[in-house]
Amino acid sequence: MRLREKLLRSTCIAAAVAVSAIPAAAAVKMAVHECVAGKPTAASYTWDFKGEANTIFRDIQAEARDASHHADQLQSIERNPELSWQIQSNQLEDLRGDINDIETRLCRLETIRRVVAPWQQREIDRIAVNARLLADNAQDAILFLNANEDNLWPLAYRRYLNNLCDEAQSLKRSVGNAVEYSSVSKQYRDLGSKLGARTGS
Repeated sequence: MRLREKLLRSTCIAAAVAVSAIPAAAAVKMAVHECVAGKPTAASYTWDFKGEANTIFRDIQAEARDASHHADQLQSIERNPELSWQIQSNQLEDLRGDINDIETRLCRLETIRRVVAPWQQREIDRIAVNARLLADNAQDAILFLNANEDNLWPLAYRRYLNNLCDEAQSLKRSVGNAVEYSSVSKQYRDLGSKLGARTGS
């Protein structure tokens, strides 16, 4: 019970770290999260951490769809090199916002990880790996874009964009599977309850 008390009111402190090499007009910040447990409350004794994790998975699924869309847009821009540096910068800024939102939710998942189901723990770990790879590649692409406004399409930059697309798709698929599994599991438990059968969590 004490662990649940510590975890229920946990909060995420997001400290935005500016990339010093980026001009002010195109400044892009990637979030660095420190997850801090808050004070316990009476509700900690009955809080449904597994249900909360499933809700967060659904939130991340929506954000991963947005991130995948922005990564796809960047790849389509690559096929049309006439499009401006500013258009690419805007898409990267949108993608950065998606990643920061995902990492904020991931912070909460990592805080409650010890009190959720084993399959949820594995999914949290997968999200963490994918989100951090996505963040790293976005940061690399942003730095490159800001340093090479007049020469945007060397192989390194194309590789960053391809990686962003692959990692966003991987995150979207993984979280989508988790959301589907949690939905099917709930239907199974609900049906078992109607039939008077004992089902596992």
